[in-house]
Amino acid sequence: MLDSAQRSALLDRLVDPAVALPADHDHQPAAGRLHAAGQWRQLAELYQEQATAAWRQRRPGLAIRLLLAESRTALRADDRSRCHEAIAFAAQWHRLSGAFTAAELWNHVLLRESLPAGTAWLHAYAWREMAALREVASRYDVGLSYCDEGIAVCRRHADEPRIPRQHVRVLMQKATLHRHRGELEVARNVLHEVREFADTRDLDPFTRGLIAHREGGLEIALGRPEAALDAYRRAAAAFAGVSEENLLTARLREVAALRELRRLGEALRLTDDLATRFRAHGDTYRLGQVLLERAEVLQSLGDPAAVAATLREAQPHYEGAETLEALRWHRHMARNLITSNGDPATIAGHLAAVLGLAARPQRRDLNRTMLALYDLHRAPPTQLLPPALRHAAGRAALLAADLQRDSLPDPDERWSTHAAREEVYAAALLTHTELGEPEATARIAETGRADLLNHLLTAGSAEAVARSPIAAPPTDRAAVDEVFAVARLAAASIRSGRPAGPIPLPPLPGHLPTPAALDAMADVVVVITLGPRSDGWWSSVLTRPRHGAWRATLRTASARLAAQLDSMTTGVPPGRGVARAVWDELGAFLLPDPAVWAGSPERPRSVMIVPDPRLWHLPHAALTRDRTYLCDVAEVILAPSLRTMELLLARSATTGGPRVPATDPAASLLDPGLPSHRVERSALAAWPGGHRKLAALPAIDDGLRPALLYLSGHGDQPGATALFGPDSVTMDALALRRLPRLVVLNGCWSGTASSRYGHDPLSLAVGALIGGADTVVAGTGWIGGVASAHVGARFVHQVGQGVPVVAALRAAQREIRAENPDLGPFDWAGLCVVGVGS
Repeated sequence: MLDSAQRSALLDRLVDPAVALPADHDHQPAAGRLHAAGQWRQLAELYQEQATAAWRQRRPGLAIRLLLAESRTALRADDRSRCHEAIAFAAQWHRLSGAFTAAELWNHVLLRESLPAGTAWLHAYAWREMAALREVASRYDVGLSYCDEGIAVCRRHADEPRIPRQHVRVLMQKATLHRHRGELEVARNVLHEVREFADTRDLDPFTRGLIAHREGGLEIALGRPEAALDAYRRAAAAFAGVSEENLLTARLREVAALRELRRLGEALRLTDDLATRFRAHGDTYRLGQVLLERAEVLQSLGDPAAVAATLREAQPHYEGAETLEALRWHRHMARNLITSNGDPATIAGHLAAVLGLAARPQRRDLNRTMLALYDLHRAPPTQLLPPALRHAAGRAALLAADLQRDSLPDPDERWSTHAAREEVYAAALLTHTELGEPEATARIAETGRADLLNHLLTAGSAEAVARSPIAAPPTDRAAVDEVFAVARLAAASIRSGRPAGPIPLPPLPGHLPTPAALDAMADVVVVITLGPRSDGWWSSVLTRPRHGAWRATLRTASARLAAQLDSMTTGVPPGRGVARAVWDELGAFLLPDPAVWAGSPERPRSVMIVPDPRLWHLPHAALTRDRTYLCDVAEVILAPSLRTMELLLARSATTGGPRVPATDPAASLLDPGLPSHRVERSALAAWPGGHRKLAALPAIDDGLRPALLYLSGHGDQPGATALFGPDSVTMDALALRRLPRLVVLNGCWSGTASSRYGHDPLSLAVGALIGGADTVVAGTGWIGGVASAHVGARFVHQVGQGVPVVAALRAAQREIRAENPDLGPFDWAGLCVVGVGS
């Protein structure tokens, strides 16, 4: 190992401080005079100024040479601090220009310096740079260990003036490495630590810009493009006029956010502008990155030919490389070839490259491994990819999706990342339906439904929903290992052209209620899932008769029905102009099993439906088959998930059972502005146990324990943020009350979740369930105000006579429909039962 004097002599041979500038450089004469006069401090300052100018002029070789010259002249001026800074910049600029081996060597030079308090910042800086080099090489485990070394230095020397800035940067690097590994919750926690630390320190605007940049990266990974775009633009503002390199990087990152926001024209123009700049500067590293972003935008625009051309231009940058960008390029290639019916062997080869990188033991990138396994599962058949391996890849992708979901306790983050998992769940549903494995299909359909609601019901919590984290189970390391084992096996098998060993089939995630619990729910239990694909909308419908086994049916919608579903799945209910034939077709599409329709008007069957999250605004009781309404042959109950119903039934058993005690009073909060509120008030006044009119929702401690709470009013929208009634009732307001077992929310949207797949089906009705109700009668979509008031009044009368809730609502709906045959489905069937029901 070289000692300090030997290293100094070696550096002098690498760059002669007397001739560091080219002979034709404008400042060479001045540098020569300063060198001859031994004015080392002034010469060091000149070299620093010209190094910065050369870097801005995109002349990295000259810039780094001048930094090294600065370091040598600084030593002659006995200015070790300037010497260290120059070497630190040389290490960083080598990394940014792609000279990773040289960057590594210069960081080792820094780390060989002694570690008194005055040079602690230098060691923290070098450890962070070393971690950044490991990020490029996808050695995330080593990079994280380097970050820990840097953090330890910062903590030991926390009082040194230059340490806080380095501490923040090391933490940011650590967060980035965790994000690349798919450990989003850990990354979020580290960035939270960064923000807390930064708020207590007087950091420079540039460092705060770096923080915003890292926040943007995490927001993109969490599926929140609007927040990401805001973060990147804050970063760009901080970098403007300070660091063009970082400014262009922030602008480049904006592309992904714009694409996710479907601002595709803006995103494409930005990639064109950046590509022009990078080509002009000869910056091949950034040019490759912008080409990848451009390919993503073109793919979103549905232009596979343009995608292919862009990826061919990027090929020299990434073919044979092992960087994160190379991984992205290979997956882009595979996805575009799948879309354009490309060669199956070529597709498999690209995905093998992705899996080989993402599943390496030192990398273990769960998110990218999940997506590549999903792509492998949907890739066309080839001898390189036997059916058993494709099936194992799909199962491993599903397991990875559930592991990712479980790792995020924040509900918003679970929902925002669900978009990346939706295709994985859908593919698994289709596969297991087609394989004739209905119980497995049911488990997949149940996975992830009503996460937050079930957590709150399990915990018995009355806290505000928006602030309620989900208790994440400990990471199942064995399950994670199984995912990566399948990925590595698939990559090895494809590369070798023969099976690399026995093909393990990972376990299915999730669980189903026991047969006894399912039997207690209804005569027939139905779980509906929709999905779009190239040949139109499909439905996977799971049906289980009491004491029977699960049955699965897969249907594809006709063009006529698909047009309706395109509208309905965005939250727009079908209008009055929908023909009865379409309702008939919709009934066969969503409820195809004859067991659902096997009841009669005299002996209806109880049917519990777990709707697709996008169809809570549909009046399921009005679906038809052979022109027979479902409510004529069935008592219909809706539930957010099977687990939700299991929890509600268990809670109901401990609170006296589901039957409403009519001897207790009814309470109401009615909107006098509704045209038929007197009809409801009259029915409530005849309640056997008496009627109490309320001026506001009861408080938790006011002692009111009615048999029934009846609210009427206008609902302004579906979902958790809806307002309802004259008192602006919210979901949280209901969740925070101690409600009776039966709650009626007679108004538009009160039972309707936001029509977004992957979200909990949160609504006002769900708020009432959290608040203690076992059963909620609520509105779907734009219900008819007058008709629903009359249905509500008949319902109250029937329940007051001892009729079970679901039977009472069915009877009221059929009576109003018979008396008013011109009414539409949302008029007479606009109210639904959510929860226990009977």
